Amino acid sequence: MESKQRILLSALRIFLKKGYKATSIKEIMDESQFTKGAIYHHFSSKEELFLETIDLLFDTFAEWEAELYKDQNSLHEILLRYFQSLGEIRLFMQNLAGDNTVDEFNFYLLMMEAFINFPEIREKHRETHQKNNNRFITLLRAAQQEGVIRNEIECETLALMINALGEGTLMYHILNEPIDLQQIGEKIFTNIWNGIAVRKE
Repeated sequence: MESKQRILLSALRIFLKKGYKATSIKEIMDESQFTKGAIYHHFSSKEELFLETIDLLFDTFAEWEAELYKDQNSLHEILLRYFQSLGEIRLFMQNLAGDNTVDEFNFYLLMMEAFINFPEIREKHRETHQKNNNRFITLLRAAQQEGVIRNEIECETLALMINALGEGTLMYHILNEPIDLQQIGEKIFTNIWNGIAVRKE
């Protein structure tokens, strides 16, 4: 692994545990085993390091999602996989950070701090969300044309509902009480599918 990547992953571990503002370059030096000069050779400031760390997080998450769906072809399979994947967020974060003590809560706090302090990160998230929303709209419209889901369903609103249910369930789990995300994800999928699927006589 090249030195820049090692620094980014080390920074990610510290940022996840402490947040952006509370993290010092010294802590990243200690975690990465790189000198201050080596870190500043790759990054002009802590802010630049943080922005590139979040870019790494976004890019790796996009690769993970692509892998999740690569073998799913039907709307039924894709929606099921989408809601099942809620239960895999923790493992994704731990594998990326190389630290089994980080979890969804660390991720949520870090992203909230990032959105508040860096408008460009909030905009990137908005663009990613819109891309995901558009993908669901396309899938839903195709499923309508194939007679799989009901024609009276308004696809733009349903796509928004799917994304909101996914993100909202994760937030409920983080902010209120721990729930079995995979199990509840599968139940949410079943309720949605029963409401939208064309019933065969």
